[in-house]
Amino acid sequence: MDHSTMTTPMAMSSTSTAMAMSTSTDGSMSMSSMSFHTSIFDFLFSRRWTPSSRGQYAGTCIFLIVLAVIYRLTHILKHRTERYVNARARQFARNIATAQLQMDENAGSFEKSAGEVTIAPERPLQFRNVRPWRVSMDIPLSLIQLVLSGVAYLLMLAVMTFNVGYFLSVLGGIFLGELLFGRFILNIEGH
Repeated sequence: MDHSTMTTPMAMSSTSTAMAMSTSTDGSMSMSSMSFHTSIFDFLFSRRWTPSSRGQYAGTCIFLIVLAVIYRLTHILKHRTERYVNARARQFARNIATAQLQMDENAGSFEKSAGEVTIAPERPLQFRNVRPWRVSMDIPLSLIQLVLSGVAYLLMLAVMTFNVGYFLSVLGGIFLGELLFGRFILNIEGH
């Protein structure tokens, strides 16, 4: 039996440890932790953004709080813009239906039905009441979604550093954003 090809748990452990180690810009080896830790020297988004003091770490955490508030604000902006665009589309459809009805009445082809109006159930791949695609409506919604996704991915990358301060800053920013702007997402059409 050849012992050189055998893999032991000890050998696998040292291999995975070696794979988790990386070389920093000054040539020293640093260990990237895959569990939550409290180091203030974790880089954020790039090696150039590495806090070297408590003040810089606090500034990075404040930046993450602001970014998370922007995330919530963008989410609310998207929701309200969609409501506005859909309300405009419904109004446009009502105006067209009213105009068509008036044309039918004027032509003498309008008949009132005494029975109930039945609507067939919607099939899974049949989309009724979908507003038509319009540049003035869909481009702004797509741009808002682009910003929303970009900010969400940046926040995800910050959390994936497993730094407790970065993680709590993101959660705190989402909480603060919801606290400040969450009431604007409520449906107030009935009031």
